[in-house]
Amino acid sequence: MKLRELVRLIESAVPLEWALPDDPVGLQIGDPEREVRRVFTALEASTEIVRKAVRQKADLLLVHHPLIFFPLRKLLENHPVQRLARELVRQDMALYAAHTNMDLHPEGMAKVWAERLDCEQAHPLVSKPQSGRLKLITLVPPDFTDRVRRALSDAGAGVIGEYEQCSFSLRGTGTFWGSERAHPFIGRAGALERAEEDRLEMILPKEKKHTVITALFAAHPYEEPAYDLYPLEDFCDISQAVWVAEFRRKLTWSAFVEKVKKSLPRPPEFGGVRPDAKRKVGRIALSTGSGSSVLSIVKKLGVDAFLTGEMGYHYLWEANEDRLNTVTVGHGVSESIFPETIVPLLKRFTNEITWIMS
Repeated sequence: MKLRELVRLIESAVPLEWALPDDPVGLQIGDPEREVRRVFTALEASTEIVRKAVRQKADLLLVHHPLIFFPLRKLLENHPVQRLARELVRQDMALYAAHTNMDLHPEGMAKVWAERLDCEQAHPLVSKPQSGRLKLITLVPPDFTDRVRRALSDAGAGVIGEYEQCSFSLRGTGTFWGSERAHPFIGRAGALERAEEDRLEMILPKEKKHTVITALFAAHPYEEPAYDLYPLEDFCDISQAVWVAEFRRKLTWSAFVEKVKKSLPRPPEFGGVRPDAKRKVGRIALSTGSGSSVLSIVKKLGVDAFLTGEMGYHYLWEANEDRLNTVTVGHGVSESIFPETIVPLLKRFTNEITWIMS
């Protein structure tokens, strides 16, 4: 498989537009025309990881943390970023980063972490981005609105999160003038006609466009149904990286800490606030990586504990003052589940690649 083809598949699974502003996600090093057969996945590029990837004869290094955050003006051996970039080029190994677009992913690392903690329920605080959506708008005679809505729903339109058959309709008046060859469903040809109509709006995945429009023409009574399709942009915000999870029963503080230890593939670097150890833990907030930017959001949730990778000193002081039991395990440790999170997503798209997880 060509690298450019694999990049297209990766970006189908983890869209670039889900990344927060100024996050340099995507292909950072490599020849798009190069053949790729083996992909090494890791949290980030480092001298040790690049050596491992070379030993595994990998063609692509797929990482969470981008190597190149700022434009490189030089490529010197005595600078860590530039040295690694030089080494990747020397080894003819491509580098791809999926960073905040993976943090905001509906099946991202916070969800996997909640599963590893054996939580009974887990859900994102805010609706996650959804890739490749369109909005369909069509005009329907009121007596046929329900029929058309059902047909479009059956074809895959009208799904928003956990809800189906979602739509909006508004009554209005449409006009038309049919030619002598027309056979209008309402009125007659050769005259300006006015008809009461419902403006029906529904959202659909881009890949179901053909199926939905085919269903529209099959269910609509008009000879020439009018419709518009608009591409939708997703809202991306750091609050989408926060998940709320619940245990089957409330845990003692020590039992909660033990679950955290067992949930991670690397030993945690425990830190955080001085906890109120008498408080039992049933409902928690999770956010991998740095939790500093979401502390103000988490404080309003009324959770028993906040589990994250790292937080700055003053943010921890604030959490302590607000009696928010906060546990940090280390930025890299909290995201060490990146390989086991992204590889299953990508395996759905291709079986031509050998995936190697660090």
